[in-house]
Amino acid sequence: MSKLARQFIFAVLPRSVAIRLWTGRQYRRYAGRYPEGERRPHPLRAPLIVSLTSFPPRYPTLHLTLRSLLRQDTVPDRIVLWLARGDEESLPAAVRELLDGRVEPRLVDDVRSYKKLVYALGAFPEAYIATADDDVFYKPSWLTELVDGQAGTKGVITCLRAHRLEMGAGGALARYADWGWDVQDDAAHAPSIDLMPTGIGGVLYPPGCFHPDVTERELYERYAPSADDLWFYWCARRAGALYRKVGPRFVQMTWDFSQASRLYDDNMLQNDAQISALVNRFGNPLLMPQGIPAVAVSE
Repeated sequence: MSKLARQFIFAVLPRSVAIRLWTGRQYRRYAGRYPEGERRPHPLRAPLIVSLTSFPPRYPTLHLTLRSLLRQDTVPDRIVLWLARGDEESLPAAVRELLDGRVEPRLVDDVRSYKKLVYALGAFPEAYIATADDDVFYKPSWLTELVDGQAGTKGVITCLRAHRLEMGAGGALARYADWGWDVQDDAAHAPSIDLMPTGIGGVLYPPGCFHPDVTERELYERYAPSADDLWFYWCARRAGALYRKVGPRFVQMTWDFSQASRLYDDNMLQNDAQISALVNRFGNPLLMPQGIPAVAVSE
């Protein structure tokens, strides 16, 4: 559909209808580009959970992301959608029709983006948890790439997109803007201490990979209130976990009009302050030990 056609449908149709038509076309184009393959059970030694959260401004396109997760070649044991209590009342019909056993909704306190993981860690302590964002098309091989990256590893967190922490002057961490962004080199594909996954690409967390503080609301709201990626990275490093990027470069296929409300713009301004707070309270993650100790494993 041309730019002129887009302008036309937004001129003659109500905005909500135009967005539904436009993003529906996006989904069909992405699905045609990435057809489903043969479905397979996952080979992991524990349950596999796909976990995500959403909030009302993203609801108009949420069903498209959920549909992409339902067509994964590797079949998870559950797909869980964490919603703040009260937000379920405004779920559109296109989302509700997927909450029939294919996607499991759970209502929790609103801790913003942290909802996608902190509650899952408490509900499924022995599971592998793959986190996804709510505004992205995930191609059918997405979960397979995360899961296959776990082969032959122990205590390694796999991800499809990551930034590399850099050291600055005097042995301190460099500014966030000076980190290596979306790294693709050979070192990124080996278990590393200096890779921080970015949520948009998806991350697979094996059981027991976090320090117990990870679910302490008072701590993450104090030290990283708008930077869940940073908090999860620090808590995993405190437990000795390593990170590994898998797969080719992650192609970001987000839904048009879903980006009006996003944390990215705030985080670019606030991340350095939150990084400083995390270092001062918990230490430099590049100087933390490697290898998950027994005391960090979920019981």
